[in-house]
Order: sequence, then C-alpha cells, then structure tokens
Amino acid sequence: MKRHATIYYTSDVHGFLFPTSYGDKEVKAMGLLNCVSNFKKDSNTLIFDGGDTLQGSPMASYITVQGGELLESEPLALVYNKAGYDAVVPGNHDFNFGYERLSHYYNALKGVCLCANVEDPKNELKLTNSQVFTLGNGLRIGVTGVVTDYVNVWENPEHIKDIQITEAFQAAKKELSLLKDQCDVTVCIYHGGYECDLITGEVLSTSGENVGYRILKELDYDILLTAHQHMPVSGRDLFGTHTLQVMPNAVQYAKIDITASEGKPLVESMICPAGDHHEVKPYATLLPLEGEVQKWLDVSIGRFKEPVLEKSKLDMAMYGSEIADFFNQIQLEYTGADISCVGLGNTPMSLPEHVTMRDLVRVYPFTNTLVVISVDEAALKKALERCAEYFTVKDGIIEISEVFLNPKVEHYNYDYFAGITYEVDVREPVGNRVKEIRFEGKPLNGRSLSLCMSDYRASGTGGYEVYKTCPVLKRLGAEVPELALDYLRKHPVVEIQKKGSMVLPT
Repeated sequence: MKRHATIYYTSDVHGFLFPTSYGDKEVKAMGLLNCVSNFKKDSNTLIFDGGDTLQGSPMASYITVQGGELLESEPLALVYNKAGYDAVVPGNHDFNFGYERLSHYYNALKGVCLCANVEDPKNELKLTNSQVFTLGNGLRIGVTGVVTDYVNVWENPEHIKDIQITEAFQAAKKELSLLKDQCDVTVCIYHGGYECDLITGEVLSTSGENVGYRILKELDYDILLTAHQHMPVSGRDLFGTHTLQVMPNAVQYAKIDITASEGKPLVESMICPAGDHHEVKPYATLLPLEGEVQKWLDVSIGRFKEPVLEKSKLDMAMYGSEIADFFNQIQLEYTGADISCVGLGNTPMSLPEHVTMRDLVRVYPFTNTLVVISVDEAALKKALERCAEYFTVKDGIIEISEVFLNPKVEHYNYDYFAGITYEVDVREPVGNRVKEIRFEGKPLNGRSLSLCMSDYRASGTGGYEVYKTCPVLKRLGAEVPELALDYLRKHPVVEIQKKGSMVLPT
C-alpha cells in the first residue's frame, strides 16, 4: 500500500518575519509570515526548520535590544507555533546570545527541538536527539537534527559554557543506526552545508565546517535537509539520499513530497518562493511591533562630513572602501590596537550624510564583537596573502577569483586593513603576492603588532587559520553595531579617515 507525506522546510530565517529586507521600506515577496501562508497542514504533513532564527534581521536585533516584556513574549516563537512547526534545529547563530536566551526561546516553542550533537547537562534547552512522527496514515518518519560543530570555533566561550557540542557527522551516524529500524522514512536536518561540489564531487573545503557531502556519501538517510551556506540547492538524489537547501531570510521554502511503499521511499521536492500573501493572523498581532521596528530604524543617529557613494566589490577591494575605513576607525578607537581589519557583507553599499539605524544595520548586518590579537610579520603576511587571493587576472584584467564566488559568494571573507600599507602583485602565484608591509611608513623588520578584528575572524574562519595561533590580547563584549552607534553619538560630524592602503602594480 502506498502512503504519502508532505514536509515543508525553512531554514536561516534570521528573524525575517515580515515582507521586508529593512534596507528600505519596500514590500517584498519574502518573510516567514508569507512562507507559512503557503503551508497546507493535515495529519500527513510535517513542518521543519533548520535553524538560525534568533539573529540577523533588525526585528531580531530590536527584540534582543529591548528585552523585558517584548523578549518574554517571544514574537518569533509565536509565528512558528501558529504555523504548526513540528520540529526545529538550532543554527550556529542561535547560540550568539547565550544559554538563557536560547532556553527561553525553545521553551516557548510547541514543536520539538532536535539536536543530537548538543549535550545539555542542565536539560533546560528542551533538546532531544531524534523523534519518530507517526502520521495519520500510519507512516513513520524518523527525524534527527545536528548543527555544525564549528560553533565551538566561532562562538564566544561564555555563550556555550553550559553545553557541549560534539562532532556533527558522528552524531548523525549514531542516530541513523537507532532510527532506521523504528521508522519507514529517515530524515536528517543538518544546520551545515556541503563541502564538495554536488555535481563533480570536487572537494571545496576541508575545514570541517560543512560535512553534508560526507553525510550523503557515507550514511543512508532518505532525506538530508541542509542549511547554513545561504545558497539555493534544488532537490536532487545523491548516493541514494534526497537533499536540498533554501536561500536565507525567508525568501524561499521547500516542499518535499514522499511516497512510501516497499523499499526505498520516492522523494520529490520543490523550492518555492515566499510569495506576496500572508494570513491575517499572526500578521495583525505583530504589526504594531513591526511599526516600532520601522520607527527605530528611521531614527537619526549621526552625520558624516560627506556621503559615501556605492562602489562595486572589485573597486572596493582594489582601491579601498570608505565604509570599511569607517568601521576600522571605530575599531581602532575603542581597542587602541596598532592596526585593524574588517570584512563587509556581500552587497555593495552606500551611506548618506545623515545616518539612521536603518543605514547602520544595512551596512553591517553582523552581531560580531571585537578581539585584539598579537601578530608577527609572518602571521600578518599569511593573512594578507589570503586577502590577495581575492584577485585573479584574466586576459590582463584583474577580476574577483572564483574562490570567493563558488560554491558560495564570500565577499565577506575579504578583509580591509587600516594602519598598514602593503604591496600586492596579483601576477604572482597565490601565496606569494604580498611584497612589502609597512607600519607608520617603515618596514616591519620582524616587529609584532596588535591587530583588531571581529571575533568571527579571530576564530580563523574564512581561510585565516593563522589567527588561531596568535595570542589574544583583549576582548570587547560590546557588539560592533553598538560601538558604531556610540561612536556616531560622540562625534557630531564624522570625517572618515583612510589609514594605510593596499598598493597594486601599475
């Protein structure tokens, strides 16, 4: 007898509930409220989410900043509960605010919270390793969840001191051995992505951050739902497992249809747009909150001496970025470091003369804090070589390297430095392009410097593993957007200063 089931799947929602990107006030076909209005739930339907919910959008930031009764009411959980989510998995960014915040959110959810590779001795996160859902037609769907164990690398140790995050692959392997004899269909929800090209099998990363390809190749789940990489991967069968990934910020969701009889179930899927429709509730319930967020974003917080014009990502990297200069200026003032570096988002940005909160969260959409490390000349050169890898030369023209474009666009892994001048010869092989580094107009000659950067970069991610070997001199608890807000309030008119530069051959 054939039995059918449907799964709706979202991930990397990042707090985007309403149909707006918040960069402007334009209504867009996006937002979790729009996504869930397409879900048709019955006794043979399940709804899952792959994590990264609490961080990202201005609304998520506003809820966290305001705290108090607003935080207690858990507006994000309200939407997930109203939509009828059956299970969620934590994403790496859900740990950004510490144990209590995550515990409060998970306890507000009606669905089960799955994560087989997070050990919680206090048992306050309401986590379970796996769950077997028996549908109305009797079909048993066994589901587990795992999160990239790179959380141990990225996250502030204070935020994860009450839990232990173990290896994602081994946890997924163990749960499969337990589930496969209890159910008809096995599903792994993995807040992580693919380390290999899904078509060619080419290895793209060996860091361990993403192990989705290994799960596909070595384990035998019927379905692997991935997340984290923020790239659309249409549903496909690989090594006998159906897998996919949706775009972030609730612009898409996945619909998975399962037909089970004897043997391996038949799985088909579609990546669907959020659309422009939403249900009356809970949209209407949360509309006053959305109004508060929009007012908050339009509050004037400072002024620049002159506006910053938008430039292409290549021009920014080649000739410098005033936006990067601004954040480096802030980082140097608040840390007192010798030099500073900053990465920017994937989208080219501009800044008006009169700055609002909307402008600030648009150009720096991260919740990073700052770390100051000590770098010797060899370590600094190695990091700059990674930056120089951003460029390639084709037919005598400098372009952005495919390394930063595929399989995932990673402009944010190119860092802009302040306080040093260095020469880069892009005609030379990768790893041998940086020719000279000067500080205060003089060669380093073996001198060590204090270097300020985000906690994300200090973890060694993005190809900057060398930073993990460098001594930590200082950590700042305040997030960079908070420091930027304070800086703008302290300086009535901000003049962006350029300190140092990268010099390309003529």
